[in-house]
Amino acid sequence: MKKVELIRVEQDDKATIGVLKVDGKAVCWTLEEPWRDNRKDVSCIPEGSYPLVLEYSPLKGRRLWTIQNVPQRSYVRIHAGNTVEDTEGCPLTGNAIGSLNGKRAVLDSRRALSKFSHAMEGSKEAEISVKVVGS
Repeated sequence: MKKVELIRVEQDDKATIGVLKVDGKAVCWTLEEPWRDNRKDVSCIPEGSYPLVLEYSPLKGRRLWTIQNVPQRSYVRIHAGNTVEDTEGCPLTGNAIGSLNGKRAVLDSRRALSKFSHAMEGSKEAEISVKVVGS
């Protein structure tokens, strides 16, 4: 089973930036909402370990990795997008960190999601550990 880590390296009141690793190797950057008490669609998820399952997303029209068993949350999927407006409370992937229209962003998101999917190839489930750097 693959070991996935989302390590948050930067947090402020506008966005959360992290690194997504698979089996110890950094695959891409992530962007999430800031911490807002785990409120649905507007907060990053709490730190912890969660099952990660590849499943079909009717909303996105494709199979995506879903972070399961997040307290009081459902359908937390790792998907493409650039700014917090795209997150829907989920982690976004990017190959670079930057800004779009004056907002913190991850860039080249679809390619980064493809890179993550490739790193997860052959798996349908895993465990993801979400933590802040140093914790």
